[in-house]
Amino acid sequence: MRTPKRGTSKPRNPLVAPAMQRKAGNHQPNNKQERQRLKRELRRSNDTMH
Repeated sequence: MRTPKRGTSKPRNPLVAPAMQRKAGNHQPNNKQERQRLKRELRRSNDTMH
């Protein structure tokens, strides 16, 4: 069931569209992925030694 259209609607906010297109990102890249990889490798090497 459709809702009836209204005669006059509020105008769109012109500042919303550019704000929605911007994407937030990291300010500085982190090394989390590299740390996790090194941790896994260390754990594997310790497991093979014992």
